[in-house]
Amino acid sequence: MSAIPPAAGAVFPDHVPPELRWDHSLRDFALELDDPFMAVCRLHEGPDIFYARDISQERPGWVITRHALQNQAFLDHEHFSSKGNSGLDQMLGAGFRLIPIDCDPPEQTAYRMMINPLFTPRAVEALDAPVAATCDRLIAQFDDRDGCEFIEDFAIPFPSYIFLSLFGMPVEEAPQFLEWEAGLLRGRTIEERVAAARGVKDYLQGFIAQQRVRPTTELLKVILQAKSGDRPISDEELLGMLYTFYVGGLDTVSSTLGWIMRHLALDPELQQRLRANPDLIPRAIEEFARAYSVVSTVRRVAQDFTFHGVEMREGDLALMPLFLAGRDPRMWDSPHEIDLDRRGNALTFASGPHICVGRFLARRELRIALERILGRFENIRIRPGESYSYHTSPVYGVDRLALTWSRAAP
Repeated sequence: MSAIPPAAGAVFPDHVPPELRWDHSLRDFALELDDPFMAVCRLHEGPDIFYARDISQERPGWVITRHALQNQAFLDHEHFSSKGNSGLDQMLGAGFRLIPIDCDPPEQTAYRMMINPLFTPRAVEALDAPVAATCDRLIAQFDDRDGCEFIEDFAIPFPSYIFLSLFGMPVEEAPQFLEWEAGLLRGRTIEERVAAARGVKDYLQGFIAQQRVRPTTELLKVILQAKSGDRPISDEELLGMLYTFYVGGLDTVSSTLGWIMRHLALDPELQQRLRANPDLIPRAIEEFARAYSVVSTVRRVAQDFTFHGVEMREGDLALMPLFLAGRDPRMWDSPHEIDLDRRGNALTFASGPHICVGRFLARRELRIALERILGRFENIRIRPGESYSYHTSPVYGVDRLALTWSRAAP
């Protein structure tokens, strides 16, 4: 219980027992050490479920810390609802929702049936060429140098360029999309976040109007022809889908890639092993994604019920921090180590009805990026005299990572 200090000043709901009250911010708690994953995993010393003063965006709620319990909650949409949990309706107006993220079955299931065929392993295999071309384009900007600021030069623009390519948007739009992304995800004020959210919405609404007349990619042709039951999909539903595609894969891919490169820069033996054995990279991606899960998923309690001895009330928020599931010592031996021989089903992409639809594409992006970088540069390390920085909201991401290297032999 040492990781759960007694409540000091916060006001907690009456149904939360004193021993489960945590007067702390999850975001700030993870900032207390040099490594946020090691910092936040101190919570495994406390209760499996507890109620925190601030789980996300200064909102209180339950924190579920264990792999098995999170997996059970993901499967139980009747008690743990996804409706309206993104919070974008508060910024963009009532009725706006991310589709299918802000829905529950059976409605969510119907939307997933429209989207799933677009992101099967076979479908994303056809995207290898544009993903590789994006890698090469970004690497070319620092190929003749002895290093780069990896987050700014590669990790952040990489998924944005792929998004633009998938939907036939001009690559010249990338700076504006990156500005919106920064404002939406890490804006310092609510006004900044709202302005970014509305900028994306306005752009996508204009884009949809254009695509209705002449779709620019095969992916868009399929989406535009989708039906909801017996009727064509509406512009509002299209907007919710495209907005989901925009926010769903940008920060998660860039953040995961940042942690992977930091790990490899500190582990030259593993770096060389993967360079010499590229067939191990897919296995490494799975293990990195387990150890460096970057997302917390919020659900809203749909009705009063008892979950593993904890009394939850309708309207309570419940947080599933996937980085706690990924390093749960009850699930994994030596959970903080990267072990390419490890087996098991991590919750990196959640589970149940809302398992990430873009998981196959994300894995492919990470694999191709790692193959290209390790094949091009040797002895990758953090530049002497430099230190890295990171953030823990809304995802765990690296802010700065100055790398240096040697050129790989031709």
